Amino acid sequence: MTSAPELTPALFWQHSLAVYAKPGVASACLTLQDDYQVNVNLLLFYQWCYCNQVRVRPSLNNALNTVISQTDAAIQAHREVRRKAKGTSNYEQLKQDELSLEAAQQAALVEAYHHRLPEPEGEREIEQLGIESLYHWLALPTTTETTTLINTVLKA
Repeated sequence: MTSAPELTPALFWQHSLAVYAKPGVASACLTLQDDYQVNVNLLLFYQWCYCNQVRVRPSLNNALNTVISQTDAAIQAHREVRRKAKGTSNYEQLKQDELSLEAAQQAALVEAYHHRLPEPEGEREIEQLGIESLYHWLALPTTTETTTLINTVLKA
């Protein structure tokens, strides 16, 4: 058995910034977030798994979704406040505060990754995270647009 690649909150944050800076990725992420309600941090985590050939089992996926369900409401509420404040003097501070919330959510995803329970006997293993898994886990419709968007992020 091979050991999992090292992942810390700081490494994941840096990975996410690097991926997000690649051509087309920011736009794809924002479209998936705004039009399809995809959590970008979760998508970037799956992208990290894909790039590092980390096996994503259903129990890990469940743990990641638990993190999102516990942290996403605060980010969504703050994002709405920030968007309404565009053009005001406190917009940049609200943007920084939102990034702090995003970083905390990423740290919680990393913690879930490291503290997941041992896999139950016979649990189906996803050998390589693929687009089919992402459609299911992110509740995305299979369309030309979503395929293009997911591939832009996954292959970045």
